[in-house]
Amino acid sequence: MPLPENIGKFVSRLINTVKSESADWQLAHQSDLGRLKEEKRVAEAELRQRLELMEIRFAEECKRTRLEEERQTEHFSEFLASIDEMKANMLEYYGTMPKPIALMIHHHAAELLKEAWHNPDARERLNMQTRFTSLMLTITEDLSELGRDGGPKALPEKTIAFIQNKLD
Repeated sequence: MPLPENIGKFVSRLINTVKSESADWQLAHQSDLGRLKEEKRVAEAELRQRLELMEIRFAEECKRTRLEEERQTEHFSEFLASIDEMKANMLEYYGTMPKPIALMIHHHAAELLKEAWHNPDARERLNMQTRFTSLMLTITEDLSELGRDGGPKALPEKTIAFIQNKLD
């Protein structure tokens, strides 16, 4: 039976030794621990401040992006409305033109506009903007020639040629 008593004393001494060494270590490193706690507190405060600034910047960037998107949507809607108006003018001025041709011209213009507006590649977007502008100028030219040539035309020939890539 003496064995359990020796084990108990051994475990008790071991626990006391660990506690004593831990207390000695903490006492010896108390200034370092205090400095580390202070550095941690300062770092946490700086991190909170940085996060708050990032949240503010993010919120403001979201507002700017939302406003810009609303403005872009408004401009895009104006362009679409002008394409609709162009289709109506073509149907009015070219009385014998089949409606599917006017719809095809309208669709082509709308697709060019979408590509000019939404293409992620800036160079391609610029190319589509230029092509869209050229198409609108060609349509305008066809419509303005109606009054000069004296007689009505059946189709907007330059516009159709432009769409078929026959016009430079």
